[in-house]
Amino acid sequence: MTIHVACHFYKKTCLIIPLVLICDLAFSNTASDNEITLLNPFFELSLEELMSIKVSVSSVQEETIFDTPSTVTVIDRSSIEKYHFTSIEEALDTVAGFDIYQTIIDRNVATARGILQNFYANKILLLIDNIPTWQPIYGEGSLERININDVEKIEVLKGPASVLYGSNAYTGVVNIVLKKPQNNSLSSYARVGEGDLLAAGLSIYHQFEELSFFASIHSETQESDSYAFPNAAGFEFNGETHFDYTNYGQKNNISLGLGTNTHSLYFNQFIYDHSYLGIHPSYVGGGGKNVEHQGHLLNYKYQNALSKQTDIIASLTYEHYQRKFPISPDYSLELRLAGNRYASEIKFNYLKNPLNIEYGINSELRQSEGYNTFNGLTGEFVTSNLKDDDDVIEWSTFARFKYDIRDLSLLIGSRYTNNEKFGSNLSSRFSGVYTLQDNQSIKMIIGQSFRVPTMFELYFERPIIIGNPDLEPETSTSYELAYLYGGSHVFVQLLVYYSIYENLIQRQIPETGLPSQYQNANNFKGYGSEMELRYEHDATLSAYVNYNYVSGVDEDIDNNYRYVPDHTVSFGINKHFSYFSLSTKGKVISGVEGFLEEIPSQFIASINLSKAHSFRDMTLRHVFSIDNISNSKMLTPEYIRETENINELVTADFGTRYSYSIYIDFY
Repeated sequence: MTIHVACHFYKKTCLIIPLVLICDLAFSNTASDNEITLLNPFFELSLEELMSIKVSVSSVQEETIFDTPSTVTVIDRSSIEKYHFTSIEEALDTVAGFDIYQTIIDRNVATARGILQNFYANKILLLIDNIPTWQPIYGEGSLERININDVEKIEVLKGPASVLYGSNAYTGVVNIVLKKPQNNSLSSYARVGEGDLLAAGLSIYHQFEELSFFASIHSETQESDSYAFPNAAGFEFNGETHFDYTNYGQKNNISLGLGTNTHSLYFNQFIYDHSYLGIHPSYVGGGGKNVEHQGHLLNYKYQNALSKQTDIIASLTYEHYQRKFPISPDYSLELRLAGNRYASEIKFNYLKNPLNIEYGINSELRQSEGYNTFNGLTGEFVTSNLKDDDDVIEWSTFARFKYDIRDLSLLIGSRYTNNEKFGSNLSSRFSGVYTLQDNQSIKMIIGQSFRVPTMFELYFERPIIIGNPDLEPETSTSYELAYLYGGSHVFVQLLVYYSIYENLIQRQIPETGLPSQYQNANNFKGYGSEMELRYEHDATLSAYVNYNYVSGVDEDIDNNYRYVPDHTVSFGINKHFSYFSLSTKGKVISGVEGFLEEIPSQFIASINLSKAHSFRDMTLRHVFSIDNISNSKMLTPEYIRETENINELVTADFGTRYSYSIYIDFY
C-alpha cells in the first residue's frame, strides 16, 4: 500500500475549501441559536487542570509534572492549537534546551542542551506512546512519522535517560502521545498557502464496546523559491561556483491502532522526501535532488494488573527503514540503505505506599540489509559501503526504587546493558523530589547515559568518509537542580545543570584532508540554565516564554559549544476576543561563531488569526497564518563539513508564507 495516492485526493480536497467556507458563512447567517455556537476550544483547560496532566515519559507509573523524578516539559493539545503548531518539530523547537537543526543532507535534527549531532539525530530517543522508534543504520528517529493533528501531547524529558530507556536516550527523550478520544469521532483538516503549500489529513476514532479503533492518513508538500547556494570548494559544475537550489519537502504517513483494556496493536508507515544540498554542496554531489525516506513500525503491547499492587507491561516491536539519495547529478550513482530492528520488553511496576518498585528487561536485534551504491538509472549494483558489518544483539535489565517520606520522594535506579560488541555498562540515576506545597516542588537529579556507536559510525567506507570499528560508546553524567511552581495563573520551571561528556562520537577531518572519520572526542564539560514560564488567565489571555543558556567549561579546547548559541528565547502570546483568537509565536537566538565568521543574532516570528464554531454535531475552526513574517533565514553553522567557502546553512528557507487552514471535527 502506498501513501502517494493520498496526494492526488488531497489536492482535490483543498479545491473545495472555499466551498466549505461559503457554507460555513451561510450556516452562521441562517442557523438558529440552538444549532450553532461560537466555540473557544483553545481554553478548555484551566491552569490547574493543565498542571494536573499526568506524564509517563520518566516512569512506568504516571505522575504529575511536579512529582515526576525527572525534568519534563509537556506541550499539551491546548498549546498546539493556541499557537497553531503545524508539525512536531516546530513545537519541539520552542522547548527550552531543545533545538531543531539542519545539515546539508538531513533536516529536523533534534539536539538537546547544546550537544551537536553529526548529520543524524541519534542522541535523542523518540517514542510514540512510549514505543521506542529509531532506525538501526544511523540510530535516529523520524519526527515525520506522526502528524501533529494526531497528537494529544508531547512529553520532553531533558537530560540522560539510559536507566529507563537504554542506550539511545543519551541527551533526552521525546514521547509523542497520540489522541485517545472516548467517543466516536472523525477529524479532518486541509491547509493551502504560498510556496505550493498543500496539506490535508483525516483521522477516525471508533469504539466497539471494549474494542477501540483508530486510523489516520496525512500528506503535506511545499516548495520554496530557488536561491543561489555556493558550491563546495573544488566541486564546480560547468565552471560555476554556485548552483540554484530549491527547497522541497513532502511528508506522507498513516497510523492504525486497535486496542482493548489489556491488548493494543499499533502500525505506522511514513514516506518523507526532501531536497538536499548533496553529499558535498554541489551539483556533482547530487545537490538539488531528493532524499527519500520510508519506514514502517509495528508494535504489540500487553498491559494488565497482576494484583492490586503490581502492573505488567509487555511489548514486541518490529521496525523497518530504508533510505536512498543520489550522489551524482544524473542519478548514475545512488546510495541505498535498509535495516531492521526487532525489540521485546517486559516491565513490572509494584506500588504499595510508600514504596514503588519498577523492574524491566529488554532485548534487541539490529540488522543491516546493506548500505550500497547503485546505478540509479539501471538499478545495477556498484559497491557496498558498509564494510564487515554484522547484526548487533543487545539486552539490558533495569530496576528503580522510589520511596516517599512525607513530603520527600527519593528514587535510585540502575540499568545493566550487555552489548555483544562493546561489552557491558552500568548506568545509574538518583533523584530527590521535595514537595513544598501541592503546586510547588524542588528536584535534584543525578543521571548517567550510555550510547553505543551506530553501524554507520562503525562500518561506513567511501572516499570522503570512513567509519571507525575501534570507537568506544559515549557516556555522560548530569547534575540538575530544578524548581517548579504553579498558581495564580502562572507556571514556572527553573533549572540549572552541569554535565560531563565522555567519548562523544564526532566526525573529524584529519589535517591531511579527506577522508573524514568518526572519532571519540576528548572529554568535555558543559553547563546551562533553563526557564519555562507559562501564563493562563481564564479564557482571555495565554502566553509562554522559554529561555535557555548553555556554555562549555573550557571553550578553547572544545569543538562543540563554539557552534552553539549561548542564549535562546522562545515566546508566544494568544489573545481571545469575542469571535476570534489572535496568536503570535517567535524565537530569538544570540550570535554564534561560524566555521569562517560569526553568525549574527537572529529572530523569527509568525502570526495566526483563528475562528471556531459548531453546527449541530460538527465543529469548524479556521486559521489564517503568516509564517516567518520577517522572512528570516535562521542560519545555523555548517560545523560538520567545515567546507572552505560555506559558513552557515539556512534552516527557514521556505521564507514568508501566507496560508489558510480549516479543521472539521464530527462527533
